[in-house]
Amino acid sequence: RSAMLTHIAAYVLGIPQNKIILETRDTKKTIAMGPAAGSRMTYMGGGSLLLAVNQLKKAMDEAGGRTHAALKKAGKPTRFIGEKKNKEGKTDPATGQGANNESIVHNIQMAEVEVNTETGDVKVLKMTTAVDAGVIINPQAAEGQLEGGMDQGIGFALREEYIHGKTSDWKNFKFPTIEMMPETEIIFRETPRPTGTLGATGIGEMTMISTAPSITNAIYNACGVRIHDLPATPDKVKRGLAELKK
Repeated sequence: RSAMLTHIAAYVLGIPQNKIILETRDTKKTIAMGPAAGSRMTYMGGGSLLLAVNQLKKAMDEAGGRTHAALKKAGKPTRFIGEKKNKEGKTDPATGQGANNESIVHNIQMAEVEVNTETGDVKVLKMTTAVDAGVIINPQAAEGQLEGGMDQGIGFALREEYIHGKTSDWKNFKFPTIEMMPETEIIFRETPRPTGTLGATGIGEMTMISTAPSITNAIYNACGVRIHDLPATPDKVKRGLAELKK
């Protein structure tokens, strides 16, 4: 989030990033912008910032200077607030349903797995994701987001299981660690979003959500076992293989 906001401010104002100071968690200097959740920070938080820095840029142009002193001398404000709201969607009076997203991210996820038909163990060899999240503001951060999401998705698909009364700590929960991360390939396509921040939209949660289905489809393609109850643990795969032999 911090890098994204700094990138936008520096880009729009045409100044070096080291001239941007990001204030966080200080209600005397900042306003509430909601949680860092829902893949909304670039779209909503970045969009709000964009509205504010565009006001600042206009004031600088009108003042004929880019400093605090120049703005004060020209009688211009030195504090600007940007507020972005989703457009109110129309709902169907009969069903109460309407559009659930103002801006959507699209992706294709592909898993390559190896199934040990003796033990039921599943090893993810490679994850590939092709993503269209609009204009990519920070390629390195976006790649890290996708790699992290795929790693989480692998854990959700193959290992992580909460059993009430039995799961007592993170070790028992069996979340994946870095040595389990497979080879990854990321393909970006950038279709600017009309309502997005500099054409960008959210990207965070999408890649985690689509990882597990791609892995279970790959398991089915590899050995014919269809897993409907995650995680796809070795005992479930072995049970499925036994059923196929009947």
